[in-house]
Amino acid sequence: MVEKSSGVISEALQLNGKTEQRNVCSLCNGNLVYCDDFDTYYCPQCNRWTEPTCHDPHCTYCRNRPETPLCRERNEK
Repeated sequence: MVEKSSGVISEALQLNGKTEQRNVCSLCNGNLVYCDDFDTYYCPQCNRWTEPTCHDPHCTYCRNRPETPLCRERNEK
């Protein structure tokens, strides 16, 4: 995972966001990343979102969110 000014790049996938040094995963204690694209945090080590999607079918963040953060391309197929 590489952090750049435009976002975080993980496994050739770019999600707009930033690493949170004070926010850690409850499972692995790794730093969480805030994802601007989906307005939520994820753990790149565990490859999981830290929050469930909302129940609003019109939510622009949740309705297109992939099942896991780091396989967005595979989930869109």
